[in-house]
Amino acid sequence: MNPNSSVDIYALAEKFVEQTACPVFLTGKAGTGKTTFLKHLREHTQKQMAVIAPTGVAAINAGGVTIHSFFQLPFTPFAPIPQGRKNLIAKSKLTTARRKVLQELELLVIDEISMVRADLLDAVDTMLRHFRYRANEPFGGVQVVYIGDMYQLSPVVPDEERQLLLQFYEGPYFFQSKVIRQQPPVFIELDRVFRQTNEQFISLLNEVRNNCLTEAGEQCLNSRYIADFRPSNEDGYITLTTHNAKADRINYEELDKIDRDIFYFDAQVQGDFPEKSFPNDERLKLKKGARVMFIANDMETPRRYYNGKIGVVTDIDEEHIRVKTDPDDEPIEVKRETWQNIHYTVNKETNQIEEHKLGSYTQYPLRLAWAITIHKSQGLTFDRVVIDAQAAFAPGQIYVALSRCRSLEGIVLSSPLNTQALQVDRHIVRYVQQKPSARELEAQINVFKERYNEQVLFDIFNFSDMVYEMRRFYEQTVNEKNAFNDETLPFISRMMDQTDRLNRVTTTFRKQLQYLLHTSDTQRTNERIKAASDYFATHLTSLIAEGEKSPARTDSRASARDYNDALTTILTRLAYKKHLIGGIGDGFSITRYFELKATFTAPPGPVNAYAAAHKELKTETEHQELFRLLAGLRKELCEETGAPAYLVAATKTLIELCNMRPQTPEELMGVKGFGKIKTQKYGDRFLEIINEYCRKYGLSSLIDPSDHTKKRKRRKTDS
Repeated sequence: MNPNSSVDIYALAEKFVEQTACPVFLTGKAGTGKTTFLKHLREHTQKQMAVIAPTGVAAINAGGVTIHSFFQLPFTPFAPIPQGRKNLIAKSKLTTARRKVLQELELLVIDEISMVRADLLDAVDTMLRHFRYRANEPFGGVQVVYIGDMYQLSPVVPDEERQLLLQFYEGPYFFQSKVIRQQPPVFIELDRVFRQTNEQFISLLNEVRNNCLTEAGEQCLNSRYIADFRPSNEDGYITLTTHNAKADRINYEELDKIDRDIFYFDAQVQGDFPEKSFPNDERLKLKKGARVMFIANDMETPRRYYNGKIGVVTDIDEEHIRVKTDPDDEPIEVKRETWQNIHYTVNKETNQIEEHKLGSYTQYPLRLAWAITIHKSQGLTFDRVVIDAQAAFAPGQIYVALSRCRSLEGIVLSSPLNTQALQVDRHIVRYVQQKPSARELEAQINVFKERYNEQVLFDIFNFSDMVYEMRRFYEQTVNEKNAFNDETLPFISRMMDQTDRLNRVTTTFRKQLQYLLHTSDTQRTNERIKAASDYFATHLTSLIAEGEKSPARTDSRASARDYNDALTTILTRLAYKKHLIGGIGDGFSITRYFELKATFTAPPGPVNAYAAAHKELKTETEHQELFRLLAGLRKELCEETGAPAYLVAATKTLIELCNMRPQTPEELMGVKGFGKIKTQKYGDRFLEIINEYCRKYGLSSLIDPSDHTKKRKRRKTDS
C-alpha cells in the first residue's frame, strides 16, 4: 500500500509552513510545482516573508533577491567558528533599514537550495542570530523554508576554496551545514509532475534524475539527436550548452550574421587577474541588433537589470551602449563594472580565513546571448531547446537541461547523451533516504501547530529584543555624547532601566504561562493572560509617553538623524508590543494574532533631536544677545569650512561661553569644547565678539584662573 495515498502533500506542506514554526525542506522533481507553491505562498501567507536565492537569475525568477545582497555578505568562504562569526559581524554593512527588515522577519524562503553552500547558510544563520538579538536560536528564531531539488545543480566550490571548507564541513551541501545539524528541517517531497504531461517523458526524466537510465530510455532520449541542427530565429529555439566556450561559439556565429558595424570594447585589467577568471571577453565585440545578457546586478534603484537579464543592443558607438530588455521599457545606458580577484588563506594563529586583493577587471557587464549555459537555465521553462550535454561536468546538469523543456518533442540533442555524466553524490542519496512518508508527517502536524501557538504567545511577552535595542541605542549615543546636550544620556538610561525591569517581569510571567499551558485549567490561563495584558499595556503606555518627551538636542544633522531613527524605531516597537499585548487580553489565538498584526499603525509624532528644528531653544543663559551673536559666528564658520556646527562649537559650548565670558586665549581653553587646536583656529573671532559684548555692558570674565591651568596640566599628563 502506498504510504502517501489519500494524503494531499501540497496542502500538508502549506500547513507546515503557515501553521507551524518548523523549518521545511520542500523538494520534488523538476516540474512538480515548487515554483507554483512559492508563488502561492507569497500571495497568501500572513507571515512577514522574504525570498532569497543563490544567484541573480534564480532570485528574480523567485521574486526575491540574492542571498549576498539581502544580508550584504562578502563573497568569501565563511569559517563557522567564534572568530569567523565575530569577523563576519564586524565587517557587516547592513543599514538601519535592512536591520529592521531582519528584526521583523518571520519567514525566510531560500529558493534553489541545491546551489547553496553549507558555509553560506551558516553565515546567514550568524547574521540573523546577531541582528535579531537571539544568539541561541537557529536563524534568530526565523522560520526557514528551503526549496529545491538536490538532484539538480550543486554548489560551486572553486579549487582554491575546497581545502578551506573541508576543514569545517564534510561536503558543500546545505544539509551539511552546522545550523542544519542543529535544526533539521521537515522533509516534504512534492510528487506530482505539472511541467510535463506525457508519462513517457516524465518516466525518462525520473530515470535520468535517479541515475538509473534504462537502455530503452537511453534510446528514446537519443532519438531526439539531430546532427547539425540549425534552427531559424522564427523557430524560437534556445541553445543550452555545458560550457561557456560552446555558448561563445554559437553566439559569435549569430553575431556575424548581422550586417552592421562591429564595435570593440577592451577591458581594463590591473594587478593579478587570471584570464580564466574573466567574467566576459577581454575584448567585447558587439553590434546594433545583437542579443545580449547582463552578467551583473544593477546597483541603481529601481533595479533595471540583473545577472541573466536578456536584451537587444539598440544603439552603440565607441563610448556608449544602450540595451532594451523589454518592448515597453526605455533603453538602458550601460556602464562599466569592476570585478575583484581575491585570494584566500587561513591564518595559522587565528584559524581564520583572510582575503587579499590581487587585482581587478573592469568591463561592460554584457555578453552575447543566443546561447546560454545549462547552469544559467535552472528555474526556467522553454517550449523548444537545443541541448548539447555530451560534456556535462557537474552532477545534475543533464537532468536540469532536459527538464527545462515542456515536452520530449520540444527537445533537440545536438550530441548523443553521455550517460557517464549521470552521477549522483552519495551524500545526497543518503540524505534523501531520510525522507518520511506523508502519513508520518500528517501524524505530527498537530503537535507542531500547538508548539507554534505557544511560541507566538511567548514571543508577544518577550522583551529581550527591546533590551538589546535600548542598549545599542545607548552605546550609539555614548559614542557621540559630545554632540548632544547633557540631558540626553540620563534620559536614555532611564528608558533602558524601565525596559530592563519590564523584561525581568515578562521572564517570570513566561515561566508561569508555560506551566499553565500544560494544565487543563483554561480559565485560569486566560485570567493570567488578561491580568498580564493589563499590567504590561499600562507600563508600556508610560514608557512610550516618556520616550516621546525626549530632551535630546544636537547641532549635528547626522547625529540627530541617527538618534531620531533609533528612538523612533524603539517607540514604534514599544507601541507594537502594546498593541499585541493589549489586543489579546480577551483571549489569544493565532487568528487574533494575525488580525492584530494587520491592524497595527505606527504612532504619529516624530522625534527630532536637531536643535535648529526647535524654535524656542532653551539656551540656559541670561545673555541671549551674546548667544545669538556667537551662534551667528558659528554659522559663518560652518559655511567657510564646511564643518558641521557641533564640530565648530556645540550649543552647550556656546552656552558656557555666554555664562563664563572668557576674554583671553588661556581663559577660552578653560571652556569645555575649546582645546588648543580649536582655540588656534577660531579663538580670536569668538573672543572678539565676547570682549566687545563685555565692554558694551561692563561685564568681566567668570573663569577661575586655576580651571584652565588645571586643564592644561591634565592634557600634558594624558599625552
